Amino acid sequence: AKDLISGGFSYDNKHAMDIKSVCDTGVKFSGAVMSKGGVAEPTGSLKTSFDISKALSVESETSVPGLKVTAVLTHAGAVPGFKASLSGDPAEPSSAKLAMQILRAGVGLKCDLTEMVGYDASPKADASVCYSTGDAAFGASAVVDLKSGALGKYSLAAQVKADEHTVALVLADSMDTVKGSWVMAVDKSTSAGVEAVYKLKKGDLSASAAVAHKITGKCSAKIAVASPLPLNGAKMNPVLQLQTSGTVAACTTGTFSVQTDATLKCKYGVQFATKV
Repeated sequence: AKDLISGGFSYDNKHAMDIKSVCDTGVKFSGAVMSKGGVAEPTGSLKTSFDISKALSVESETSVPGLKVTAVLTHAGAVPGFKASLSGDPAEPSSAKLAMQILRAGVGLKCDLTEMVGYDASPKADASVCYSTGDAAFGASAVVDLKSGALGKYSLAAQVKADEHTVALVLADSMDTVKGSWVMAVDKSTSAGVEAVYKLKKGDLSASAAVAHKITGKCSAKIAVASPLPLNGAKMNPVLQLQTSGTVAACTTGTFSVQTDATLKCKYGVQFATKV
């Protein structure tokens, strides 16, 4: 339900471009220019990636302003289904992150290790596991402080699919947040879903609903509405979001999102992506 109800909406103005080497050298270039709402000065990034082999690749990204550099080294294939990457700013070793994941026989494991370098380093592991069988899937995630052994926030989730219906239950924020959702494929071009979120400690309840429709093979649209529900003194405050996306030119897709609330306060975002 997350992808249907909140996925895809963006209120940044952005143009991204991906370019592959015409000489088939394994080199790829991509760049993006973005202007966030309320920020006059745009930001940009330039990314270069190179496939050293089928299993090994290296990537660098420079962002402006600030000229911050991020490098990523990725290796896959040492073990079937296994992938590992090391990323960070070479000038700031403390930013290093080791990400590992493996998918085999319906079981997926993922673990990100951060804050590993430095005299006062306090390594943390963000781990998750998922198991799927038939039309059912179960998952769990947790953040662990490897230095003290303390357990941070953790979550549990379950999902079941029956015909055109998918039902999911998530216990997040160390069991403080309960999320229940239902998504239905109305037909080949249309899907609809609802989600309810309840905060146990605060006693807050909110609900969301969305409908997505594929208008043509190159154009789609989505509408979503979300609001707190009148529980424990809360007031309804619906927020409406609309989005449409599709091909706008050769090798270029565009996405337009707009959001408004009960006061008719609006914000919007336009994104273009070009692949050459």
